[in-house]
Amino acid sequence: MTDALSPTVLYHCPCTGAMRYSDASNEPAEKRSKHSYDTMQSSQAERAPVDSRSALFPLRVSTLENLYYCDDCSSLRCTRCVVEEPAGYHCPNCLFEVNTTSVRSEKNSCARNCFQCPVCTHVLSVVESSEGERPFSLSCAVCCWNSREIGWEFEKATGISTQIERLRAAEVAPREYSALLDYWRTVQRVSATSAAVGAGSFKQRLAVPSIGVVPEYKAVEGSSDTEQARVADLVALENADYVSYASDPRRMEPQRIRLHMKLARRCCSCHHILIKPMPKAQATQFKIQLMAANFLPTITLPSRVSLKYPQQLLEGPFAVGRMVPVALRFANPLYIEMKVDVASHLSGDVRVDVAARQFTLPPFTELWEYDEDEDDDSSSDYNASSDQRGGIVDRNGNRVAIQLSVTPLVPAPNLVIPLHITCSHIDDLVDGEKDGSKSAGRKVTDSFWVYVVLGKVQ
Repeated sequence: MTDALSPTVLYHCPCTGAMRYSDASNEPAEKRSKHSYDTMQSSQAERAPVDSRSALFPLRVSTLENLYYCDDCSSLRCTRCVVEEPAGYHCPNCLFEVNTTSVRSEKNSCARNCFQCPVCTHVLSVVESSEGERPFSLSCAVCCWNSREIGWEFEKATGISTQIERLRAAEVAPREYSALLDYWRTVQRVSATSAAVGAGSFKQRLAVPSIGVVPEYKAVEGSSDTEQARVADLVALENADYVSYASDPRRMEPQRIRLHMKLARRCCSCHHILIKPMPKAQATQFKIQLMAANFLPTITLPSRVSLKYPQQLLEGPFAVGRMVPVALRFANPLYIEMKVDVASHLSGDVRVDVAARQFTLPPFTELWEYDEDEDDDSSSDYNASSDQRGGIVDRNGNRVAIQLSVTPLVPAPNLVIPLHITCSHIDDLVDGEKDGSKSAGRKVTDSFWVYVVLGKVQ
């Protein structure tokens, strides 16, 4: 990483960056969750952070808004370590929803009157004229292309796809293509059967004497010698400079609009659903949306904390051997109190002293979003002088700001501070009561690395 970055906080995903498959086991959910959680805790405790000077550093870190959180294995997930699967198909033009079984039969295209112009790819519309027995045709309002140029005229305005299939059935090329598909499917089936019988016993091979005989392909009647000669000229490499590859405008056929699909995303470790959109084409909501910003504390770099602490932090430029105070603000997104532990990583490039290594984040309350002109004693009841001696420089609602003492030791284009964050809370959302007594709740512990990018060191 050689380019200078603006001051920001990046979160590290524990994946390798190339996990597109699912390695979920067949164990029960309770055992799998506990096993994956213990494995994650032990691996993250021993894993060293990625080097910020590496070229792969931008691929290993991301902002909190772009990360997912798996509440089953308590781990961060990025876009490169999730498993994607289709959640629904729809036409982008008419917003018609197509079920999964019909997608393959319709060749991933809209089966209604949705076609693209072969010239400008604009959506075609059905127009009517008073001439001929077939008064309807497809017309483009942008380039004025009309399907009458290729001889496509329709008897009625509905069911255009069915009428086009009948027109194509009378042509030689589509019939030849279908015949070739049927032929090669037969060849594939015969080859598979031959391999299965060849692996069997001698009696089975004698019982099927005709296995392995591939039938001879016969061309469809009606194909002209001119078309075959043109294909031969296109295939021959010695004539490639003399053959025109320009498409014939008289044979430019409109294509059906391709379907769009909505994607659901799962955790690559436990196969737990992270993102699941609503199946409706018009809907923009999500049934399930496990974003990391809704579970982990948001860490920011404020330039000035508050009026109660007027000292300006994050002073620049950074110089070698000069101690600079830096403030980190933690915000709790949960409605439950959260305990946070901050640990610095030993490095020869920078020395970091964390005064407040352990502190508590108050729970999030929606009323704090609408507070106006709040006095000093209304937000929380705490001793400001003792907090400042302990390294906490500000408290406001569900946010706590701590101070770091950063001393660069060597010049660097980007001063990056790795910090190991461990946050824990008691999840009181239990499944139910057992034997008439309430459960004490489940303790959830999350451990991850963050990288605080401060800027250039002179």
